[in-house]
Amino acid sequence: MLMAVLFVIWLIPVGDNRTGTVAKFASLGHEYRLVSWELENVLGKWSHRLWTILPWTPTSEADRRASLDRYISLVEEYRLADDLLDNIASAIDPDIQLLNDTQRKVDQLVIERDEIRDGLEEYLEQTISEIVRTDDVGLVGSFVWPPVDFRIDSPPKLLVTSPRDEIRRVEGILIDPDISVEETLRIERELAELHGVSALIIQTGGFASFPSVVPMVDLQRLMNIASHEWLHGYLIFYPLGRSYFSDGQMRSVNETVSDLFGREIGQRVYAKIMDQPYVAPVRPETASKNWNSGKDFEEKDNLDQFSFNQFMSETRDRTDNLLLTGLIKEAEAYMETRRTQLLDHGYSIRKINQAYFAFHGTYGESPSSASPIARYIWDLREQVDTVGELVKMLRGLKTYEQFEQLLVDRGVELEHKS
Repeated sequence: MLMAVLFVIWLIPVGDNRTGTVAKFASLGHEYRLVSWELENVLGKWSHRLWTILPWTPTSEADRRASLDRYISLVEEYRLADDLLDNIASAIDPDIQLLNDTQRKVDQLVIERDEIRDGLEEYLEQTISEIVRTDDVGLVGSFVWPPVDFRIDSPPKLLVTSPRDEIRRVEGILIDPDISVEETLRIERELAELHGVSALIIQTGGFASFPSVVPMVDLQRLMNIASHEWLHGYLIFYPLGRSYFSDGQMRSVNETVSDLFGREIGQRVYAKIMDQPYVAPVRPETASKNWNSGKDFEEKDNLDQFSFNQFMSETRDRTDNLLLTGLIKEAEAYMETRRTQLLDHGYSIRKINQAYFAFHGTYGESPSSASPIARYIWDLREQVDTVGELVKMLRGLKTYEQFEQLLVDRGVELEHKS
């Protein structure tokens, strides 16, 4: 327990110093209570583990499989009920009775999830550990540290800020996932109107605490996220993980390698659980060599086929150019125009602004990124036999300059901005 508490303290972000900032004051009262959440869930999960090892506690593979099958069904039921709740609440004159009935349905599904998640999480954690130890991964031996440990719950939201005249992540403040829409809009509006910064409260896809927080999503994505977040915990014991908060480039290196690792391990775990052949993830188009180098999507042959990746990358490029020339209001109007255009293609994004790109640009494979880091890491991945070798190659890096030197040493061509 002492080691767990020390690990919790170690994982608390120290790089985003928020003391006295306007974003901190604007979000006061809505902070995510990280330490209390971790202590509560560490105690809850480990007490369940102690209970299950007692000789009179009935546990079996059949019980675990039944929990897994029920979880798979619950995810779809929850998605449908939650979508219906959003539609009812968004109506001009919502049916209060129907709204309350649907809310009760959503709450009941969450209660049922909480009743089965302890055993389910242990089963999935054990399977991830087994996969990580295999020669096909090549990262650890018989001992997996830190332990694979996650909780299926609502991950925190994140208040991201950026200057208005450039896309650059300044702060990231963890926010209670249950914050209301009204308070979300108030905080963003206050920071924009009173303090002149671009702000966005966005839902995170997972959080690398201990245990990690992963959302209630389909099994394949659940395994991807859990593996992604475990690697963050693994890397915190190495220079690469500890450099996460040093600058945006090292944050992006961490997130991009964790994305790649998470998908590969997640696919291996999913294949094992579902008794299917393993199919390796393919290199995404956003990690191709010329993805960010002066592309012109209007010249493509498939003009009738909408590509979200192309659309968002073009939006990022155009926004960057407008901001470089000092056209801040024009850039913001352009981003809003592009957001409304996405609605016609079935993509509903609440807000696209500088903070939106500052957050999503951290992930190298995202079309919102203006960085070649995804291409670099995929080039390195293709030079080695296992994803574990890739992690070992990168985990000792402290700075982005060291990362670039590694690329040069491995014969990877660097992209230089003109």
